[in-house]
Amino acid sequence: MQNIKNFSRGNPATAEQMELAKHNVLFLFSEGGQEWYESQKLFSADTIKFTYDSDNIIRSISKDVSMLWPENLSVAEVPDTTANRRADIRGEWVFDGNKFAPRTYTSEELQRQADSRKKMLLADAETAIAPLSRAVKLGMATDKETSMLTEWEKYSVLLSRVDTSKPQEINWPEIPDYVA
Repeated sequence: MQNIKNFSRGNPATAEQMELAKHNVLFLFSEGGQEWYESQKLFSADTIKFTYDSDNIIRSISKDVSMLWPENLSVAEVPDTTANRRADIRGEWVFDGNKFAPRTYTSEELQRQADSRKKMLLADAETAIAPLSRAVKLGMATDKETSMLTEWEKYSVLLSRVDTSKPQEINWPEIPDYVA
């Protein structure tokens, strides 16, 4: 199984590469000096090929190695098994040097995720509150809309009080059922 590390752009070295460079061909070289186009021949046809970053996070996956562009990434392959086909490129999988594994997030990453979720949920709440609030303000609200405005505003307040500094302990408030 191949595992070629840290490809980055480089200048063509051979006469053939220099000729290709005239046609805007870009060249990548691994930390060991392997040229990307030539190294593709080293990969097996029946494996899963993928790129991963310096944190070992999977960034792209393909059965066809030529579909990958590993600039500032490493490339490896694993057997084409059901377990390996479960990996994806959402940032939730890592390569441990031998196999795919679920990613373990740092506390800082978990806090950033919680901050992002809180921000998104608050924006969604404001989107629901705005038309309900206008309907109440203009005296055009139904009883259900008035009730839902109160529910959404309570939700928004509870959400704004969520402490994201301890993301594993967050108990997110329940989203109201009704959307205006």
